[in-house]
Amino acid sequence: MAIAVQAKPLDLTSEMRTFIGRHTDKSFDWDAFPGSRGFPELERAQMRYIGAGGSPKADDPNTLKPGQFTLSLVHQPVGKYAACHSHEVVEHFLVLEGVLTVGWAWGDEVIEACLGPKDMVLNQVSRPHGFRNDGIEPVLMSISVGSGMPKPPVYICHPRDSDALAARRFGAGPGKTRALDPDSDDPRQREFARHIVRYAGRRPVWEAGFARLVYIGEGGAPPGQYRMDMIHLPKGAAVRGYARLVEDAYFVLEGCITVGWEESGHTVEERLGPKDVILTPASRVHYFRNDGVADAEFMLLAGTARAEDVRFQAA
Repeated sequence: MAIAVQAKPLDLTSEMRTFIGRHTDKSFDWDAFPGSRGFPELERAQMRYIGAGGSPKADDPNTLKPGQFTLSLVHQPVGKYAACHSHEVVEHFLVLEGVLTVGWAWGDEVIEACLGPKDMVLNQVSRPHGFRNDGIEPVLMSISVGSGMPKPPVYICHPRDSDALAARRFGAGPGKTRALDPDSDDPRQREFARHIVRYAGRRPVWEAGFARLVYIGEGGAPPGQYRMDMIHLPKGAAVRGYARLVEDAYFVLEGCITVGWEESGHTVEERLGPKDVILTPASRVHYFRNDGVADAEFMLLAGTARAEDVRFQAA
């Protein structure tokens, strides 16, 4: 007579922990970008969470394997800049601390915009751009690109082959730098403005007891390979388990959240604090909850450009 054997449940706890990046387990890499070597004015440091982003260090064993997007932090000291370059994929900068000057270039004409905390720019495919810290404190920002393995950047104006002052201006000729003007009739100004998201200008969409601020997607910057929302989760709020056909990630900005995974009747949970991340694979049922003492805020990235199709339900 055949004997029924019950399959051993997956060790969800161990699996879940392999998809979490803890801020306290990481360190900044000051040699992440080969194009900056030998140029002190280009110094900046990268902390990798998901993939390598614009760095060639894709073999870093301490980062999570990327799908449709990467995620890293970049620290830029006062007075430093990144030379004007372009990518074959979209790339966003979300400022967390300090004030960042971002420039988009059209030949030797450049439009610049200043971004404060929780402001974002989504750089278009092939649009030459650079960034600079003209402030009085270091800039910390989150950067994502729309590919797990992006190609190396194409430099448009680098100090190794350009005048140093021109490189700092992202290739702008004398008198050819303009400030961003969203009300301008100049199509370049309008194009740039469509890809900048101001935190102060976001209007929350409330559902299931939490607020969603759209950054990349309908109502925000035009989506490329992924979408991004900022989630404001009041203390005590929670959602039921849901699944996507694509991966998604939570990157905590403020407070703490509890994240749960479900499978075959089993549930495991982990707590995430500021600058921790979890990447949840496609089709995995998961949820989030705030059982902390203060409201929480986190970025939610989803690996698709399609409109949000998850209907969250309060738990």
